[in-house]
Amino acid sequence: MVTPNNTLGKSEWHIMEKLWELAPRTYVQLCHELKDDPGWSRSTVQTMLERMTDKGVIRFEVAGRAKQYYPNVARDDVAVAEARSLLERAFAGSASMMMSTLVRKKQLTKEEINELYTILQEAEDKNDGNND
Repeated sequence: MVTPNNTLGKSEWHIMEKLWELAPRTYVQLCHELKDDPGWSRSTVQTMLERMTDKGVIRFEVAGRAKQYYPNVARDDVAVAEARSLLERAFAGSASMMMSTLVRKKQLTKEEINELYTILQEAEDKNDGNND
């Protein structure tokens, strides 16, 4: 499973995006889809599938002569692990430090700021409801 210390590598994201989009997919289907973008050979796809299976982020079932590959982790779980990893590496685990940096460097649009206000208000309302 993906943990904060065991996130996906850049190459693994290519395969996971395909499997989250539609699963199962066979080795042949993945080879065809990954041939042009990112330009992988069949052996690269095979190596990635083996590594990701060993890592536990994907699994396969044998159907006839073909292996059908499935994601073994949810996209949201991977996104949380990636976010936690980024926070730990770049911002000493502090979400507020990250947001402060983005605001100071003017990296947030007005729309993103409004969306963050909404998210924070929902989180505050949720926490208020848990304190009763």
